[in-house]
Amino acid sequence: YGPLPGRAADAWIKPYFLQDYRIFAPDPASADRNLWVRAWVQTPEGERVETKWVDVTAIELAEPYRRVLRKQLTVIGAEQLMTSYNKLTPEQKTVVGENFHNSADLADLNEALLDADDGNPGDVRSFIRATNYTTSYATQAAQALWSDDGEVLAVQTRAVYSPVVRWDDRFDPDAQRPASSYTELGWRPTLEWSQQSTDAFARTFLHWAEAAGVSGSLTDDEGEEG
Repeated sequence: YGPLPGRAADAWIKPYFLQDYRIFAPDPASADRNLWVRAWVQTPEGERVETKWVDVTAIELAEPYRRVLRKQLTVIGAEQLMTSYNKLTPEQKTVVGENFHNSADLADLNEALLDADDGNPGDVRSFIRATNYTTSYATQAAQALWSDDGEVLAVQTRAVYSPVVRWDDRFDPDAQRPASSYTELGWRPTLEWSQQSTDAFARTFLHWAEAAGVSGSLTDDEGEEG
């Protein structure tokens, strides 16, 4: 089929129904893909707290049955965010590193990206779509973890790629994993949608968090990355 039907089909097929044989290929998937989240929380005493980073992918995968799925929600988010981030120009990456948490939505970020330079508008749309996805998930995760401590004012996300030891070096006991790479994004407004159930998400997510050994404390050193 032609380019237009193909793009239309991709919007329906990816990412949930896409078949991927890389696990069997000579060049299998070479990195763990994780989504990290943190938040600004306004406590009842008026203090604004920057929470710890939480690896929400590790939380989602704490339940064994979640690991057999083709695509976990947070892995999808991390992949989309990293892929679209890497397509931005240097000027646009500077823009996305800035804070837009005082905006009502992502419209101001979208406009700033389009004004940054002559980058591809399609790449901007892809990045905004990925940011919408990850910011919405981050909002629900932050509400689940920290809403008892105060008001969640803004969230920050980070897609983290952690390469595994190269396939050719898999039997080398001295082989070291390469350094991780990650997106560098500023703070974003919380995003909630009318058809979401914040309570239902929190019940499930906190069950996973307990299985992963992650508490809802605002700032501590448990499993701290970075």
